[in-house]
Amino acid sequence: MRILTGCLIVAVASAGLAPSSPELHNRYGLSDWERFTVRPGITATVQYGADRLACQIQIEPYQSLVHQDAQPPHVPTVMPSKDVSEVMEELVPVAIRGKEIGMGSLQASCGGEQVDEYENVLILRTILACAPAGADHDIVVSIVFQRDICPRVKSPVGGIEPKLN
Repeated sequence: MRILTGCLIVAVASAGLAPSSPELHNRYGLSDWERFTVRPGITATVQYGADRLACQIQIEPYQSLVHQDAQPPHVPTVMPSKDVSEVMEELVPVAIRGKEIGMGSLQASCGGEQVDEYENVLILRTILACAPAGADHDIVVSIVFQRDICPRVKSPVGGIEPKLN
């Protein structure tokens, strides 16, 4: 009986060691960042503006806050391109992007970035350019909403400067 009681006390005590989401919100208020699992192994991290609307969203493979990489750092983890395209359409449907203003791409060795600028959003899609045709190749996608309240972000591809009114 002592062992059972001891285990129960340890279980209750250890449950109270880590703060819960509601406890942190009560103590510190609303979060300006959140991360969601949007597909198995794929997350979307959202940074909000003062108006609580998304300013930036980053779609990337799931990773722990404390990195314990199983792969060498030079081998990127890729996401299924079909899934990434579906998530992008859910988060920034074509209808809300606005008129296309410019597009460009940059490739350095096996890394590449495709940049699409619209009236309302800038989309930066980082890919593994050396992937075989038809293979998954998305490494990370950054979505930047072009609103006055959001931080200004410059396009990494020369010639395209986001018009962040």
